[in-house]
Amino acid sequence: MNKIYFWKSDFALTFKFLVPIAPAAHLVTLLGLLLGVHQTASATTITFEKASVGTLSTYTESGFTTSVVSGPWVAIDSYGNPAPFIEFTNEAGQNPLAATIQITNDDSTFKFNSVDLYSSVTPIPYVITGLLNSTPVFSFEGTVPNTFGNFQTVVNSNSNYLIDSLTISLTNPAATCCSNPMGLDNITVTPISTTSVPEPNSSLFFLLGLPFVAWLRRATSDSSLNNP
Repeated sequence: MNKIYFWKSDFALTFKFLVPIAPAAHLVTLLGLLLGVHQTASATTITFEKASVGTLSTYTESGFTTSVVSGPWVAIDSYGNPAPFIEFTNEAGQNPLAATIQITNDDSTFKFNSVDLYSSVTPIPYVITGLLNSTPVFSFEGTVPNTFGNFQTVVNSNSNYLIDSLTISLTNPAATCCSNPMGLDNITVTPISTTSVPEPNSSLFFLLGLPFVAWLRRATSDSSLNNP
C-alpha cells in the first residue's frame, strides 16, 4: 500500500524531510472523526405490504412508522397500487371528513418525495406538512381531481428539505349517492444517516499525535546515522 507524504518546511522543523504519516484509509478515518460523517441512503417506499387488515393504529416498514393522528383509517388487501393500501370512508350525504397520518423515522431525519392518493368518486383535497424539531419546514396543499377509482401521484417540490416528521391530511367530501373510500399508498421517502461531530478527547489527540511520533523517531534515527 502506498503511503501519503507531507512536506515539512524549514520554518516549522528547521530542515526538510518527508514523513510517511499513514495510508490514505487512515487519513480518511481521522478526517471523519474530526468532521463527522454524512451519508444519504437511497429512497424507500412505504407500501403497507405487511399491514394487518382492519383498523390502523401504527404501522412500521423499512424503519418508518406510520401513525394515525385522526380519522378512521383501515388497511385493506383487496385494492391498492398495488394492494394493500390504507383508506378511510365517509358515508353518503355527511359533512366532509378529514383524516391525518404521521410518518417518522425513529427520530432520524429524512426527505419526503411523493405519495399516491386515491378516491372512489370524489376529488381529493390534501395538506402535506414536513417538520423538523416540531417546526414546519414546508407545507403545501391542493386538490387532486376525481381519479375515478385510480391513484394519482403527488410529488413534493421541496424534497431536498430535511424533516423528522411528516403529516398527510386528506379530506373526504363524501358523495350524495353512496359511501366514498379515500386513501393513500406508496409514500416515497429518503432516510438520511448522519453522525454528529464528536467532542475532542484524549483518544483523538493520541491518533493525531501519531504522525509526530513517527517523525520524531525517524529524525532521531537519521541523527544517529549522521553523527557517529
